Amino acid sequence: MNSYGNEAFRNKKEREKEERARIRAFDKDLFSYTGQIAWFLAGLFSFILLALMVIPVQEIARGEGAIRAMCIMMPGWASYFVLLPYVNVTDSLTPRQKNSGTYRKLKYLPVSKKQYRRVRMAYLFRFLWKLALIGVVIQCVVAAADLKSVTVWNVLYAIGILLVYPLFLGWLWLFTS
Repeated sequence: MNSYGNEAFRNKKEREKEERARIRAFDKDLFSYTGQIAWFLAGLFSFILLALMVIPVQEIARGEGAIRAMCIMMPGWASYFVLLPYVNVTDSLTPRQKNSGTYRKLKYLPVSKKQYRRVRMAYLFRFLWKLALIGVVIQCVVAAADLKSVTVWNVLYAIGILLVYPLFLGWLWLFTS
């Protein structure tokens, strides 16, 4: 690669880093107005998910369909409520206080949709990996106490339900919105 190619590649990386910094600055200003209230529903659904991790995967496989349905639906809602304050914002200065996407506000800055999605997915991942770690511990401790054995399925179940599945749903929402 010639020196012009290296310079262009370096400039592109620097430009992308600056775009991510602009998005994070926008988010910091956004949360100075919304505060911690935006995290209430995400925290509530995360607490419910962690409470569902008390049921070992072996019991869920033998159990009723309602428990299985809750274990599949709840991660989607947690993912939705984690991303919601970063994707939608209420315009409080308009007469009807309508909702609009944050990318509509950011598009006037030199910010690409790719970097917008990347920063949002980083926020989601940062939240979900901690949730998954706590869920793995809960799932394994309860399985060891209740069933006297911990299998690899306990770990895979917690990681799949609390990390992989919500990340996929968040990615899907960001790419379709």
